[in-house]
Amino acid sequence: MFQTTRKKLAYINATLYFLLFSLFVIVLYFSLVKLMENQQMKELEDFYVKQEHDFFEHVHANKKMLSYDPNRNFFYYIYTKDGLFVHGDESYKGLKQQIEKVFKNSSPSANLVKHFEWQEEHFLLEKKPIFSNDEVVGYIIVGKSVTSQQHFFQNVRYLLIVLTCISTVLIGLLSYYLAGKAMIPIQWSFNKQKKFVSDASHELRTPLSIFYSSLEILEAEEAEHLSPLGKELIADLKDETEIMKELIDKLLFLARHDQQQVSSTKEFIPLSSLLEKVSVKFQRIMPADIQFSTDIQENIQLLGDASKIQELLYILLDNAIRYTNSGKITLTLLKNQDIVKITVADSGIGMSEQELPLVFERFYRSDAARQRNGTGLGLAIAKAIVEQHNGKIYATSQFGKGTTFHIEFPL
Repeated sequence: MFQTTRKKLAYINATLYFLLFSLFVIVLYFSLVKLMENQQMKELEDFYVKQEHDFFEHVHANKKMLSYDPNRNFFYYIYTKDGLFVHGDESYKGLKQQIEKVFKNSSPSANLVKHFEWQEEHFLLEKKPIFSNDEVVGYIIVGKSVTSQQHFFQNVRYLLIVLTCISTVLIGLLSYYLAGKAMIPIQWSFNKQKKFVSDASHELRTPLSIFYSSLEILEAEEAEHLSPLGKELIADLKDETEIMKELIDKLLFLARHDQQQVSSTKEFIPLSSLLEKVSVKFQRIMPADIQFSTDIQENIQLLGDASKIQELLYILLDNAIRYTNSGKITLTLLKNQDIVKITVADSGIGMSEQELPLVFERFYRSDAARQRNGTGLGLAIAKAIVEQHNGKIYATSQFGKGTTFHIEFPL
């Protein structure tokens, strides 16, 4: 139990750290990208202002000139408003034709910014209109290679992902270590409590047995001299002693389960036959207002302790009868691939969503349960039996409509 709690705490802390640190990394990354992009756009704007006058110098020239220099950081292409090329400086051979395809259907007066990838190179492009006397006379496309920045941010992205994963693992290990340190005094107290319950339950069995035997002797030897009230008192004391003995046995079983000291002989049980026998017994004691039905798949076997499985069924069926005034109770056994599933469903009073997580707690009894006999240990024992068989048990319920207990055993 403590080991599971320790792992959960470490997992929760690591998950919260991962989510918060991931959020921080994402905000940081996109902020840096935005800052870099704004800086690059400012550089393009400055370059546009410097090159805008080339339109007026070359628009009436007979020769449309495109110069090429691979060492340029920036490149530009100037066009008339009709899309006719005027002048340009190029950094990459053949890039002009590719860029013209990108802005092919755009209006001459449109102001556009685009990211463009060609031959494993990344470019940032801006298209801006050229005005003369408040009239659009052409447009210019300016751009620059941002391949190095793209590679830089790609490496940063990988680095941040690796750092996030490594730091999350380290936080998880640190949380696991600190949770273990924090639980040492709690575990010590819990172990003392379990030992006390186990020892007290064990020590109380003997005096109770002696007390019960003494009552039987007194009842047998003094039967003729006892008044009706005396006989009634002895009968009541015997009943209460039986109840106390049953409670102590339950506590002792749970204490041994906590300390993993429960010994049981496991063998292959004809589970289908066992459920049939139990259902026949309960059919005899079922109240007339309750309809009892079964759906038991044949020839299912389970490796386990037959007496414990029978006790488990007794607890669940008795529980169903206790909380069903009238209606229906169904016992089901099915095998699905490598899982054996047992369900006990009733149409009784049901439980609220707040009660469901608490039904397997020791001594927990709902307000409706307090009006009935019981110790509040039955479902806790049922859970312990299921856990001893490496299974799991859970409940589903609707208030006022009934409850279903689901048990799953691995084959």
